[in-house]
Amino acid sequence: MAENHTNQKILEALHIDGRASWQRIAEAIGENERTVARRGNALISEGIVKIVAFNVPAHGFVLAINSGPGQARMTSMALGKLDSTMWVHLTTGTSDVIGAVAVSVNEQEEFLLDEIPAIPGASQWQAFPVLCYLRTARIWRPGVLTSAQREGLIESCPQAPELKLGFEIDLDDEDATILKALKEDGRKSYDELARQVGTSVATVKRRLDRLRREGKLQIRAAIAPCHLGLRTEIVMWLRVRDSDIEHATQALVGDDTIKYAVRIAGNWTFVLKFDVVDRHFVDAFLRSREWTKYVDSSSMSVVVATTKRNNTRST
Repeated sequence: MAENHTNQKILEALHIDGRASWQRIAEAIGENERTVARRGNALISEGIVKIVAFNVPAHGFVLAINSGPGQARMTSMALGKLDSTMWVHLTTGTSDVIGAVAVSVNEQEEFLLDEIPAIPGASQWQAFPVLCYLRTARIWRPGVLTSAQREGLIESCPQAPELKLGFEIDLDDEDATILKALKEDGRKSYDELARQVGTSVATVKRRLDRLRREGKLQIRAAIAPCHLGLRTEIVMWLRVRDSDIEHATQALVGDDTIKYAVRIAGNWTFVLKFDVVDRHFVDAFLRSREWTKYVDSSSMSVVVATTKRNNTRST
């Protein structure tokens, strides 16, 4: 049990800063560096966690798709293979597949009229345009680490307070090469990065730190919540009265337990994701949330399988 808890602390530390050294993580969580390095490398090599780098090139859409009988897995796999897809879940409830995509304004027509209808198995679908991001997984707090442990890691991590999107992301050729290299392995050494980019270690480190501080590139751990002791993942659609949208927005922004929350256009106001220990804890979780008092109506789905997470396909 103690070993599992230590692994969970390492996983949350990597979620905060995927490039933190084992020494830095050991100091933050109060564990032996050799133990942290051994367990951290094992978690990565076993595929329990993958360190990924990515950006969000556009606001895009949240998709809700229904498939023909027995075709939901095929549909989710096809959606997950699209470069524009950020995450894809097979779910219970009114939709078989729910996913998020980042599609620029110039690509929206082709995506909505050609790509989505061509997804194998998809029989009905809705695309809800994202108006703004309230929370993303980068600021999610699973609750394994203490506040002091989290703050120790955050202080040493070059990250921006705000997420950059679309036209705010302006990468030159060297920056784009750094992003491409880190999409393969977010913990790739500066020596390896420098060789791929064709520049010095000092230059590539300076560029990477700048990209992260400016919010143009994110590096974090792609982890199935079950490895953090959270075995039930929920996608929830909320409808809020127009007069309460501002209050609900502020409450959602301030809720560290919410992994993902966006304001959308359409017949729902918000889509959010959160994780609990077990589905029997959902009601207890919701009773303690400030934003629920603004909810006029809602629809809830339980995630039964994940095809893609943090822009990384599941294996």
